[in-house]
Amino acid sequence: MSDPDYQPFSKKWMIASAGIFIAVELFLGGLIGEVVVGRFLSISLRFLIQGLLNLVSFFIGGFIIGLISPGIRTKEPAVGAFLSVAIMLCLSFFTPYSFIHFSLTKMLIGGGVAFFLALAGARLGERVAGNIR
Repeated sequence: MSDPDYQPFSKKWMIASAGIFIAVELFLGGLIGEVVVGRFLSISLRFLIQGLLNLVSFFIGGFIIGLISPGIRTKEPAVGAFLSVAIMLCLSFFTPYSFIHFSLTKMLIGGGVAFFLALAGARLGERVAGNIR
């Protein structure tokens, strides 16, 4: 009854995934930031670009984990994405702006979206790596 493809959940890969998501977002932000800096953009467009980069970073980060991880790792990047959202929202405790305050609803919605984007990216990465069909 044992599945040869079964991998126990790895806390190490979950923590590495959270770090990779943050690194990918910083990389994409720096890449796009270099193109956008010095141009006139409305604040709404800046928020839109930042939000899209944030979403794309979870998918790309999941894809990277799917490619480089040993065996099949799809749960770890998804939980790591939720964890990275929780970490970033906890930073809002130190932010003086009232519209960036922490709320459980924000964490559940943002973490859920990040979870599913990372899961989709990880599955695609595992498929490209040839681990799943």
